[in-house]
Amino acid sequence: MGKSNNAEKAASVAEVVEVVEVTPTMTVVKDVVEEAARKMTLEERIQRVEDLSMLIDRWKTLNDSRRKLQTFQIGADSLSSVISLRDASGNEFKTSNSAVISSVIDEMKRTLDVKVHDVEELINL
Repeated sequence: MGKSNNAEKAASVAEVVEVVEVTPTMTVVKDVVEEAARKMTLEERIQRVEDLSMLIDRWKTLNDSRRKLQTFQIGADSLSSVISLRDASGNEFKTSNSAVISSVIDEMKRTLDVKVHDVEELINL
């Protein structure tokens, strides 16, 4: 009986085949073509040159200030160097304390370094 059941099951299994018709589709893929950069007008080019010239002048001024500050020597005695600040109203502050002068010069160097770096970044178009 065991064998006949297998034969009956095999005979009763029907095979279903479904035919699906596939329509081929074609998609057109276009390469992304960047639009040609718009040509700058003469006025725009002149403006860019003037802007670059101003940045170069600013860079030169900052570099000169930084060089002068690096060569500045603070004397060992507290009377050889004096720093003076004057505001728009004419108020003035003077000190010959070498620790204060040294701190002010260090801060000025750091500030000039940052400003020079910023201008160099702007010049690197």
